[in-house]
Amino acid sequence: MGLQFSDIDDAVLLTQNSLIKRGAFLDLQTDLTDHVAVREIWKSRQKKFGGGTNWEFEAQVDHNHSARAVELFETDGSSITDTMIKGTVAPRHVNAHYLYDQREPAFQRGGVAIVDLVQTRYTAMMVSLFEYLEAVLWGTPASSADEKTPYGVAYWVSKAVTEGFYGLGDPTNFPLGRANILTSATPRWANYSGTYGTVSPEDLIRKMRKMHRKIQFRSVVSHAQPDLSAMKNGIYCGDNIVGLCEELLEGQNMNLGQDLDSQGGRAVFKGSPLIYVPHLDADTQDPIYMLDWKWMACGVLEGWENQLTAPYMVPGKHLVRRVDLDATLQLVCTNLRRQGVLYKA
Repeated sequence: MGLQFSDIDDAVLLTQNSLIKRGAFLDLQTDLTDHVAVREIWKSRQKKFGGGTNWEFEAQVDHNHSARAVELFETDGSSITDTMIKGTVAPRHVNAHYLYDQREPAFQRGGVAIVDLVQTRYTAMMVSLFEYLEAVLWGTPASSADEKTPYGVAYWVSKAVTEGFYGLGDPTNFPLGRANILTSATPRWANYSGTYGTVSPEDLIRKMRKMHRKIQFRSVVSHAQPDLSAMKNGIYCGDNIVGLCEELLEGQNMNLGQDLDSQGGRAVFKGSPLIYVPHLDADTQDPIYMLDWKWMACGVLEGWENQLTAPYMVPGKHLVRRVDLDATLQLVCTNLRRQGVLYKA
C-alpha cells in the first residue's frame, strides 16, 4: 500500500534515523580500497571545540636566557623576553545531501521498498562525504585565499629537500604561515622533512631511523600542554613503499615456508605498522609520514560533528525533498616538531 504525500517525509525521517539492514546491495561507489584518514582521523580522533571564535593554542618557543655564572655581590641582570606565540585556526564547514521525489515508485509500494530507497540514498551521501574527507584530510588548500577547504596532513607536515626541521618554511601560498605562525620568525615551528632515493636499508630505512629519533621531543619541565588526544604514533604511506618494505622483510627471513606472501601486511617500524593509504598512491613522490596523534586531531564544533536534517522542500520543486548532513571541522596540529615526512627525490 502506498503512502499519502503527507506521510512520506515522516517515513523517510524514521528510516534514516534507524536504518534497517535489509535488501543488501553491492557497493561500487569508490575506487579507494580503504579510507584511512576517515577511519584514523575523522572517526577516531575528534577533539570538540566550543563555537563563536577561531580555535587557538599557545606555544613557548624559547627560554628567557637568564641562566649564567655569577660572582659574589654581582649586580643582577634584568630583562623580560617574550617567549610565547599563539596559533589560530578557523573552523571549516562541510555539507553533503540526498534528494527524493515523493512520487517515486518506492513510496507507492511502501514498506521494504521505502527502506531500500532511503538506505541507498543515505549511503550514497555518506560515501560522498567520506570520499571528500579522505582527499581533504591528506591534502592542503591551494592557498590562504581558499577559506572553505579544511586543512589536511600535507598542510601541517610539509616537504623540503633540505633534511631537518624545515618543511617548506612559510609556504608561498600561505603568507601568514601555518596556523598564522611564521616559521621564518619562529624556526622551531617546523616539521621534520627529507628525501630518499631508494627503499633500502642504506637509504630510506636509515633516514626513517634518523627522523624517528629527531622528532622525539620531550619537555624538560612538567606542565600542562595543548595535546589533543592520547599518545599514539602512526606511519602512513602508499603501495610502493609498503610493497618494497615487505620484500625487505622477506629478504631478512630465511624461513618463508610455503606462503608466497608471508610478510604481507606485516611491515613494522619501531613497533608501529606501516599503514597502507590508497589515497597516497596518487602522490608520485611516494611520501611516508610519521605522525604523532597526541598533537594532531580533527577539531569539530560541538554539536555539529554530524548534523542530519529532517526532509525539507526544495524551492521551486514542491514534491522534491532534500536531506542535509552538515559538519564543522578542522584538522589541528599543536606541535609540528613531533611530525615528519620523507619523500622520493
